[in-house]
Amino acid sequence: MIASAVFASCLLLVVAVSCVGPTVGLDGGRLGDCPSSPNCVCSEQDPDAAAYIAPFAVPEGVEPRAAFARLAGIVEAEATLETREDGYIHAVYKTRILRFRDDFEARLDSEGKLIHVRSASRLGSSDFGVNRKRVERLRLLFESEAH
Repeated sequence: MIASAVFASCLLLVVAVSCVGPTVGLDGGRLGDCPSSPNCVCSEQDPDAAAYIAPFAVPEGVEPRAAFARLAGIVEAEATLETREDGYIHAVYKTRILRFRDDFEARLDSEGKLIHVRSASRLGSSDFGVNRKRVERLRLLFESEAH
């Protein structure tokens, strides 16, 4: 009985901690770096870093703002959009079972015709590749809607 209560209390604490948002947003016009733990990917990391993931390319012939709006729509259909500003979005994804929260951010680089992305778990050391898979799945959806 006591063990069950302790387990339930610990589980509740873990879920509550994951509800507290990390620092998100732009830092000097760029997305924030990933921590050293393997639960984050970011296209603005050093390309040699384990956390690096390629940015999304704005399709040829598509206006960058229209491409960014399309990505924001894809994200909004499956996550809670917390912030939507000119050329920047922050959304929160929740895991199915324990409802842990992951942060997804994107920023538009109109001149470079790129959309930089960052996806990070709020809690834990490893995410078992969930954030990388999320970004690659979003990339596929984004590219399939471009045609």
